[in-house]
Amino acid sequence: MNLTHYLFKRNQQSFLILALIVYSTFCSAQLYYNDCDDLQSAVNSATNGGTFIVTNGTYNDFESTFENQGSAANPIIIKAESVGGVILTGESKFVFKKSAHCILEGFTFDATSDETLVKLEGCNNIRITRNVFELSTTESVKWVFIGGVWNDNTLPFQYPSHHNMIDHNLFQNKNTPGHYITVDGSHEDSGSDEVYYQSTYDIIRLNHFRNNGPRAVNEQESIRIGWSEMSPSSGYTLVEHNLFNNCDGDPEIVSVKSCDNTIRNNTFRSSYGTLSLRHGNRNTVTGNYFFGDSKPVGTSPAGSTLYTGGIRIYGTDHVILNNHFEGLNGTRWDAPITLTQGDAIDGQSTSYSKHFRAERVLIAFNTLVNNTHGIELGFDNNNNYSKDIKDIIIANNLLTASENALVDIVDVNNDPGSEVSWENNLAYPTGTAVTLDGATTTSFDTTEVKTADPYLQYNNLLKYWKSTAQTPTLNVGSSISPVPTVDIEGQTRPLLSNPGADHFSNDVILYEPLDSVDVGPQAYGQLDILYPDQDELIFHPNPADTELHVEFLTRQIEKISLYSLTGHLILQTDKTPSNTQVIETSTIPDGTYLLLMSGKDWQIFEKIVILH
Repeated sequence: MNLTHYLFKRNQQSFLILALIVYSTFCSAQLYYNDCDDLQSAVNSATNGGTFIVTNGTYNDFESTFENQGSAANPIIIKAESVGGVILTGESKFVFKKSAHCILEGFTFDATSDETLVKLEGCNNIRITRNVFELSTTESVKWVFIGGVWNDNTLPFQYPSHHNMIDHNLFQNKNTPGHYITVDGSHEDSGSDEVYYQSTYDIIRLNHFRNNGPRAVNEQESIRIGWSEMSPSSGYTLVEHNLFNNCDGDPEIVSVKSCDNTIRNNTFRSSYGTLSLRHGNRNTVTGNYFFGDSKPVGTSPAGSTLYTGGIRIYGTDHVILNNHFEGLNGTRWDAPITLTQGDAIDGQSTSYSKHFRAERVLIAFNTLVNNTHGIELGFDNNNNYSKDIKDIIIANNLLTASENALVDIVDVNNDPGSEVSWENNLAYPTGTAVTLDGATTTSFDTTEVKTADPYLQYNNLLKYWKSTAQTPTLNVGSSISPVPTVDIEGQTRPLLSNPGADHFSNDVILYEPLDSVDVGPQAYGQLDILYPDQDELIFHPNPADTELHVEFLTRQIEKISLYSLTGHLILQTDKTPSNTQVIETSTIPDGTYLLLMSGKDWQIFEKIVILH
């Protein structure tokens, strides 16, 4: 237990009695239902938000379609009486149409439907939280779907979807095609040109995805963001702090098929496949952990070989930063980091079923340790891909293993040579491993790849290999922009830094590899005790840069105090009571802080991170 967790646990006891008083004030306004039609009617008739509770029990074919708009101050909350206490069987489902500011919380789906369990059509600010999703079917079904309104044919779209959140859910035991989560959008093709619009600014965080398999031929990703024809559009989707266990259903565990998305601080364990930047440009993949966990090479029902993999990259202007790859056995499509050849070039083809070659990709400060293979370049899929990768920067990475090649030019006729810039990497082959294999024009000097013992040490508490005080330091590569200021654990990274994802530091670790206790419906932490209606609290962004916005949906904030982890008061604001407060953080040093928010007869702590 780190210091932050200790402080939170200690504070829970101090506020327990107060929390019970606060909770009682909300119960009086809550309405209970045991019929889906009654629930639907009540929600759709609400004029000022409200909380609508389904009484604990098991319900078959519980189907409701909601079409109403709450507000940030007065949301529509649809929740189980207790988290996990409502079990929905048969053809149960919820559909939100043209809705806004709604919360769906605490349901357990144990369904046998051939339809999507939760569908958002032309919605914004919908939150799907603390649910369990399990569906037994023989059909291809997308379990949770964010899309547009199918008859919205006016441009610009009248009901674009945006700013939805899927958090603290458990998705499990998927054995047919379709996705756990699909982020789609709107499509208009009635005119001479087709227009695609992906839902924007959606957040997928702190969910647990497990047991997706066996391998299908296609379309069984755990998460798909966008789709091929939609890939030129920007999603600005954030996928963070999720855990993937045994997600084997598709070669692409997470498939990104649009632009300007961020995949960060997730943990992939014992899963066949990769995080794939399949289509789209300008995506960022940072701070993720990939563990093979000794899962052996497998075989799909169709006879293909299955590997535990890392990141596969197509498209332009991506950033692959601060990721950790350990114990993976993948190669070719499934190597820890793989850039195959392409069969199309961005700007020269509009055939979005193709594989657009990687261009202008930054791969920096990643750690590859004890994998069967390393960074693989140039695979041409049996001469089907002829477009060479271009303008790739590979800098300040750390690679060590005991077999095969740390860097492999897979097809010797496709050596990218000068199209890949190598800067300040550290390689340490042991056993039968070699630094470079298959090269015809690529070679390394000591400024490009330094050979030295990284002096990594296995951390028995965190269960992965980390840097030590003896790990060499190297300058940040001159081609890296912007220069990263933190490492994979959220600790400060100086200009003279350890290569790889982890820079040795004694600072508080912010981002550890995730386990099942960190995600899913029961992982809300201290706020469950301090303030049972945690859904009422919104604060963003976290980490904060120049400003932190704090919002309570039904309560007014009178005072905000910011403390260091040692209890030192950093700042305090006394403002006119309001649901929303803004804190200026531009002059506060990077670090982890405790935020104390208070109002009339209530107060609550929350952890925040400031990163500039």
